[in-house]
Amino acid sequence: MKCPVCKTSYLHSLETEELPQRLVCDTCGGTWIKAFQYWKWLEAHGANLPEKAEQEGTQLPVTDSTQAKLCPECGHLLTRRQVGHGLDFHIDRCGTCGGIWFDKNEWEILKEHNLHDDVHFIFSSAWQHRIVEEQQNKTYEKRIETILGAGDFAKLKDFKQWILRHPKRNTMMAFLSGLDL
Repeated sequence: MKCPVCKTSYLHSLETEELPQRLVCDTCGGTWIKAFQYWKWLEAHGANLPEKAEQEGTQLPVTDSTQAKLCPECGHLLTRRQVGHGLDFHIDRCGTCGGIWFDKNEWEILKEHNLHDDVHFIFSSAWQHRIVEEQQNKTYEKRIETILGAGDFAKLKDFKQWILRHPKRNTMMAFLSGLDL
């Protein structure tokens, strides 16, 4: 099988106990995992691990190849989906055979964040919808910060968190909504 990124290099098999059996490109460092190998590994892997916070783990460099890729197994076009959860890269999957392409270091970064056992969810509409919501919330907060200034916005966020944790938050919110502005 030829590499979907390099298009001239051939993929070779690589096996380790803790990772699914995969095919690797020595030229670009990308990895192809066949669908059945991923599911076999996931079944043996056991229960999902909790996701690690964004700041945990090292940051390996990723070269997220944006070019269209063809499946090395069946020749169909791979679809790209954003990973999200604080990770700024995409992974590619074949909609026909289900194989997954990881550019160099993408699998390792997913593993560092304990998202490697959720790869199958990344391609779901629910996962992608949550990413869009997160981006919209960040854009909205950035806009409010621009309007208020960084200091006042930080105070407002702290106040919001205090209210959300307070056992009588509904009473507080009712009071605040009744302010004559």
